[in-house]
Amino acid sequence: MKKPSPLLSILAILLALVGGFLIGFSFLTGVANQFDPSGTRSSLYIALFFVGLGIVIVGIVFALVGIIRRAHRGLSLVALVLSMLPSFVVLVIAALAFL
Repeated sequence: MKKPSPLLSILAILLALVGGFLIGFSFLTGVANQFDPSGTRSSLYIALFFVGLGIVIVGIVFALVGIIRRAHRGLSLVALVLSMLPSFVVLVIAALAFL
């Protein structure tokens, strides 16, 4: 029987990190730019946010596939947690910003 490769789980971790960075950067910079009177590129930050969101969703799918296949379950769980972390961080920042 062929031993499963950790490539899918490692790719899911990388996608989670890249997508999380894009989501965090675009959210924080976009919010700051939105409140700046001279800010004109807020649509760029919205697009970056959705690109990062798409990357994170692909990372979640790869992590779930790794968990279902029972291949490197630990790496897949780490990827799943890292993929969901940006969502919680953005929600907390948004909640604190609008209190």
